[in-house]
Amino acid sequence: MKRINRISPLLFIAAVSPAVATADTQDSPASTEMDTLTITATRQNMAADELTHAVTVIDRQQLESQFQTSRSLGEVLAKTVPGMAPSSQTLTNFNQSLRGRNLLVLVDGIPQNTNRNVSRDLMNIDASNIERIEVLRGGSAVYGSGAAGGVVNIITRRNESGASTTVGLQSALSEIDEDGFGYRVEQQLGGGNENFDYGVNLAWESQGAFFDADGDRIAPEPSQGDLSDTDSLSLAGKLRWFLDAGTLTFSASHFDAEQDSDYGSDPSVKSQPAGSVKAKAIPGLQLDEQNRTRNSLLNLAWSADQTPLGSLDAQAYYRDYHARFTPFDGRPYSSWNALAQSFIDTETLGARLTLSTDINDNNLVRWGMDLNREKSEMPVTTYDGDAFDNSGGLVFINTGDKTFMPPITQDNLGAFAQLESNFSDSLRWEIGARYEYISASFDDFTTLGQGHAIKGGDLSYDDVLFNTGLVYSLSDNTEVYGNFSQGFELPDIGLRLRYASAGFDINSSQLDPLKVDSYEMGSRGDWGNTQASIAVFYNTSDLGQTTIQNFTLALPRAEERIYGIELTLDHRLDAQWKLGGLLTWMEGERYDEGDQRWEALNGYRIPPLQLRAYAEYSPSSQWYHRLQLNYSGSRDDAFEDQVGFGSREIEAYTTVDYHTQYKSGQSTISLGIENLLNEDYFSVYGQLLRNGNNTSHIPASGIAMKASYQYQW
Repeated sequence: MKRINRISPLLFIAAVSPAVATADTQDSPASTEMDTLTITATRQNMAADELTHAVTVIDRQQLESQFQTSRSLGEVLAKTVPGMAPSSQTLTNFNQSLRGRNLLVLVDGIPQNTNRNVSRDLMNIDASNIERIEVLRGGSAVYGSGAAGGVVNIITRRNESGASTTVGLQSALSEIDEDGFGYRVEQQLGGGNENFDYGVNLAWESQGAFFDADGDRIAPEPSQGDLSDTDSLSLAGKLRWFLDAGTLTFSASHFDAEQDSDYGSDPSVKSQPAGSVKAKAIPGLQLDEQNRTRNSLLNLAWSADQTPLGSLDAQAYYRDYHARFTPFDGRPYSSWNALAQSFIDTETLGARLTLSTDINDNNLVRWGMDLNREKSEMPVTTYDGDAFDNSGGLVFINTGDKTFMPPITQDNLGAFAQLESNFSDSLRWEIGARYEYISASFDDFTTLGQGHAIKGGDLSYDDVLFNTGLVYSLSDNTEVYGNFSQGFELPDIGLRLRYASAGFDINSSQLDPLKVDSYEMGSRGDWGNTQASIAVFYNTSDLGQTTIQNFTLALPRAEERIYGIELTLDHRLDAQWKLGGLLTWMEGERYDEGDQRWEALNGYRIPPLQLRAYAEYSPSSQWYHRLQLNYSGSRDDAFEDQVGFGSREIEAYTTVDYHTQYKSGQSTISLGIENLLNEDYFSVYGQLLRNGNNTSHIPASGIAMKASYQYQW
């Protein structure tokens, strides 16, 4: 009978051993759906063929290939992960749901989400500091709060001896302009011995302007912020000590991306019917503080294989985070009543503990607990309205900061246990539970828009989440599985407080947690040259998310259900050729109590049909080519049901990306072309008009190029 897998958990070590760092024994950088990897995103550290749910793994080689034709991690995930909504091509992952729900992003086990959900969770780390990404699709009882749609587990670079230097150039090709040039430099260094090793990586990037397929400069995104004219700096390091009692790891990273643009968005397009004209960039912007994302992490971890309670992983972490957004003219709206620019500051302290205790050869208990304290505040910087109006929306004169969301302290405590049993060589079962306790408190404050004096208060929640699953091996290379798991999501407290009315009572403010029941069935197989998988999912919740529609709080929060199917296929024709792709279809609905009917969820929650297909060709071991097709379908369900915010019709579009790489000795040359055929289109996010007028009708990027040269010292 097969013994339960009890490999020491890697999630909290912030390092990956060479034995598990390679996701595919072949040279191809295609995404890995099933392999011999130990998966840490499940917090169960099992081989992929033991999993009772769907997981996608993207290794370092695949990431490097995808980033050659993508400008952000959100785009990479959209092109490689089934169930993931398409990218916005901006700073935000506001519309980038996973199976129609919010996702939990972790960097070496450190949560990147904040209570005031600012939707920049995928913009907190540079590509140079990522070793691999594991995406657990579907709600997770193991992680608790924030993982209603799934978990994106980002594992940072492992320590390697030697050094490498990479320099890169990027440019739009639909319009050759010096403003469109971008540059990038990376430096990696590492070394060590049998007792100690270290790794350091540094990256600096300057992105220029973006141009659409017509060669027009793409206007700034006025709602969530964009990536044009942005400089970023990433510095990360990791130290590991190999002791008799286990492995001690200390890692630190700092990422800072700041925009400095001379362009604003032309307000004249607002007068045209929504969706009839595209947003227009105009020069002359005078704004001292523009979009910015800064994320600093400290992590101390200890891993031990042999303790009286079994293998152990423990970590303590600290996070300091800042995000600033595009100014918004909220004077017409009572909830704002100001020309203002919001920003958020958070500090987080936390700890995690996981143990794996053998009962016997065929039964194992994984158990542990999590602690997390987050302190956050969200003021706004206000600006002179007359100067703004007289300049056509280009001049911002600072008139001081005001409270938007009061400082909030939130404490999370979670404890979980899971039993894993091998009933036979073919049948494996797991069952687990998690207890979650959350408390939040805030002081007295006055609302920005209407000046309501709100009394401070506190609230708390607790709940128990369950999960269970079975996986059955039909043969040595094919499994079927089924899974039930409950996800938990705290509503956006800060968002609710922003819209507090006179006499607001925190205990009757409709801030009940969102609890999701997720069901999944699937099958996967690996037959040498062919790998394939299918997953069918259904998730439901009695309450919806806390949302804003037309700048007012959308209440009540209605019952929701989401369902869909995910398919993947990879096939190697011969030593030179490989083909494959993925497909995702889903639908989601909310129950309208007034009309007594189910109506479609909006386009920010439910994406249209997503299809990816690729062909890879390697004429030699040194040379590699990849051609990828990206299709996003149409969707008018929310439009037909007239659900309001995010209900516009979505038109289909298709793009093609090309990447080639050539290695010679210690040198590697890479060239990537995004939107190879210069397709003129609007992304799903651009079609939905985030702020309701044409300044949010942002066209997608036209044909663009990235080239890089790497030297291994």
